[in-house]
Parts: sequence; C-alpha cells; structure tokens
Amino acid sequence: MMKQLLAGWLIVLPMIAFSANPKDLEKLQKLVEAPALQMDLSNTDLRHYQFITGKIDLQNANLSNSNLSGVDLSKMNLAGANLSHANLSHAILNQVNLADANLEYANLSNAQIQQSDLSRANLSYANFTQANLQQSMFAQANLTCANLNQADLSKSDFKEATISGATFVNTQTAEIAGYESVIETRVGC
Repeated sequence: MMKQLLAGWLIVLPMIAFSANPKDLEKLQKLVEAPALQMDLSNTDLRHYQFITGKIDLQNANLSNSNLSGVDLSKMNLAGANLSHANLSHAILNQVNLADANLEYANLSNAQIQQSDLSRANLSYANFTQANLQQSMFAQANLTCANLNQADLSKSDFKEATISGATFVNTQTAEIAGYESVIETRVGC
C-alpha cells in the first residue's frame, strides 16, 4: 500500500513541476508578499457570525448592504469601513472605532454605540432612532439628514460636526460637548 502511494506521487510530482510556469510562480509570490486586500463582506447576512476582537480585522472592510442586525461588534476596529446601507439595528457597537467609516443610509435604530469613535464618519441619512450613543465622539462627522429621534447623546462630543437637516425629536442631549462648533445649514432632506 505504501509503495503504491509513493509510486503515485512520483508520477504526479514531475507533472506538477513541469506544469508550473515560472511567471505564474512569480505572480503568486508577489501576491503572498503584497499587503492584504480589504475584506469584502458586502451584501452578506452576518447576523449569526460571532465577531471576536483580535481574530478578524474589519478596518477598511466593505460591509455595505450587509445585515448585522443584533450582532455584537464591541471593541472592533471598523475605521474606514464601508457600512453604507447596512442593517445594524439592535447591534452592539460599544467602544468601537468607526473613525472615517461610511455609514450613509445605515440603519442603527436601537443600537448600543457607547464610548465609540465616529470622528469624520459619513453618517448622512443614517437612522439612529432610539440608539444609545452616550459618550461617543462625533468630531467632524457628517450627520446631514440623519435621524437621531429619541436617541441618547448624553456626554457625546460633536466638535465641528455637520448636523444640517438632522432631526433631534425627543433626543437626550445632556452634557454634550462641542455643540457650539457644529455646522448647520439649511438643506432639503
């Protein structure tokens, strides 16, 4: 049995060696040495996936149009990620880095987003209805036409954030920082 297996490999190995093109091997080597491409999880149902900090890198990932409803993403690095049109309703995003992320038209209703960094994030047209955003950083974030109705923004920082057309009906705004520097112009949402 062992001799037959060895004989089979001796026949297959030369075929593999002769079929490998040196240029293809060169390309493969360059791919191995190249920096990792951004992860593309767009249009994916990720509701049952368990995200573990340090096990998966979502920085600059494409999660657009994905369903992340109810998912716990606490302490994840989503800096620069594309979450446009994503469903993040009821998601847990506590202590998450969302700096420079794109959450345009994202559904974050009833989400927990406490002590998170949303600096310079595109949050235009995002739905934050009844979201808990306590102690989060919105410095220079774009909240144009965002829905923040019934959200809790207590102790959050809005330094130089754009809030043009955003709605704040029954929104908790206790001890907000940076509100004197927000940018608000009339826009049609």
